[in-house]
Amino acid sequence: MGFTERLLSTVMSTIENLYTKPQIITNLLTTSTVVLFLAVLAVVRAIQHYRYLLTLPDGPWGVPVLGSLAKFTKPFHLQMYEFSRQFGNFISVRMGSQIIVCINDAKTIRKIFSRSEFVARPKSALDCIVEGFGIITADGELWKKQRKYLHKHKMGLKFWGNVSETMEARVSHEVLDCLNALTKDTNEDPSTDSTGVNLSPYLSCSISNVICSIIMSTRFKHHTERFAKFINYFDEGFRLFTLTGPTIFLPFLRFLPNIRNVVKKLRANRFELLEFVDEIVEDHKANLADRKLNGDCSSEPRDLVDQYLMEIKQRREEGTLDEVFDDKDPETQMKQVLMDLFSAGFETVKTSLLWTFIHMLRNPEVKAKVVKELEGVVGPQRLPTMEDMAKLNYTRATIYESMRRTTAVPMGTTHSNTRPVLVDGKLIPTNSHVIPNLYAVHMDPVEWPQPEEFRPERFIQPDTGKVYKPKNFLPFGTGQRMCLGDSLAEMELQLFFASIMHVFDIDCVDPEKLPSLDGNFGATLTPSDYNVKLTPRNIEALVTANLKAKPANYMHMRTYGC
Repeated sequence: MGFTERLLSTVMSTIENLYTKPQIITNLLTTSTVVLFLAVLAVVRAIQHYRYLLTLPDGPWGVPVLGSLAKFTKPFHLQMYEFSRQFGNFISVRMGSQIIVCINDAKTIRKIFSRSEFVARPKSALDCIVEGFGIITADGELWKKQRKYLHKHKMGLKFWGNVSETMEARVSHEVLDCLNALTKDTNEDPSTDSTGVNLSPYLSCSISNVICSIIMSTRFKHHTERFAKFINYFDEGFRLFTLTGPTIFLPFLRFLPNIRNVVKKLRANRFELLEFVDEIVEDHKANLADRKLNGDCSSEPRDLVDQYLMEIKQRREEGTLDEVFDDKDPETQMKQVLMDLFSAGFETVKTSLLWTFIHMLRNPEVKAKVVKELEGVVGPQRLPTMEDMAKLNYTRATIYESMRRTTAVPMGTTHSNTRPVLVDGKLIPTNSHVIPNLYAVHMDPVEWPQPEEFRPERFIQPDTGKVYKPKNFLPFGTGQRMCLGDSLAEMELQLFFASIMHVFDIDCVDPEKLPSLDGNFGATLTPSDYNVKLTPRNIEALVTANLKAKPANYMHMRTYGC
């Protein structure tokens, strides 16, 4: 019999005596006896808890209530990376009331996230804001049905014919619009020669137009108040959500006045965004009604909104709404999915591009090689295409190296498990927060020698000169919860980056003040604002692209700001 078992036996024997021999209670209930009794219980509980901790992945010790929160002195991804250097690639950290399991190597991330037990999302005190709608925070059957639905209909592109060609046409249209806006503004404002241009608002508008045009046939003109207001709700939402982070680990904090005000503001922002999406949905309903009135009953859906509305109508008539929407209100679910797809498809692409241009400013020799390759493959008379990208190995490798060196979402997306799971002999308790540290994966000095250096050659096979993706490169995550739009995101990154680099020379406004690689950690790792000096180089390529532009697929679009 072990020590713990002997202690429990003594405690149970004492309790039995108290019940069977009440005459001795008075003698036993002295202060010293009660203290000893409680001490024994405390020791037993401590031993049990210690044994439980030994079943978990290794990690730093914490204190009651706070766990290891007091040990966080760096941004989350950097602190977890430091812990992994001490305790291994598979670690657990108690943060307040939550167990955080952090995975810091690609092999284990793939192994864990390929399992069906880890497709859940962790619950938090802020679930009341989204209320289980959408695709990002959805769980269980709703998530499975909606993800399957979005895959089936290619996010609204299925009925436009060849999906890849349609995607490229949409992206190329917005690339051209972005280049035109940059050219126009720099020509009209001579001060940009000295002050430079902030690429962020141009990329924000053009990249958001890609996803908006695909899922809801909506676009924005550059510098319009409506877009500024629309995007501000998302930007503010990301910022506010970061402020509520501690409530995930210390739920009681949500009752504090300042946190309650933040949550109230988040709800108000979501309501405003839903109102905007509702306006678009009502336009689609009116258009579908007009088409039916005109006898065009067999018309195919133009986008994801049309597809959802047609599906909802058909399912209502058949009484089978639950097969797609589970027990959720279908229109609210549709609107939240639209907002989820926008936020996921906009922020990470824009952030990755901004980082890539920073690396060009900080690594002029890499920039020169990219420009040389573009000149040789594309030439001065046109813009790059996806067909060109197959030959632009160094340009693509440069994008991948930027995504490795400054991963836009360094902690990936948090998963949770629906039951206790043993991995490599260690327990992951039910409802743990399971986080892939993509920063650690991409900065592992064993897999990536001198990881701080920017070297696109890491992604080029020495024997063939072709670009490739090593197994330890996971910018879009992995597993069943992997990014839905990874192919679209790659296309956007390649065409926007290659086209801007092809049309303009990009330089620092002040060569003595390079943009920093110290990002701002929140929902994504974003760079601080910076300006670049743009000098037209292949402006004839832009002229030719405008002459050959074919906006036929945009005739049905609603463009705000015209």
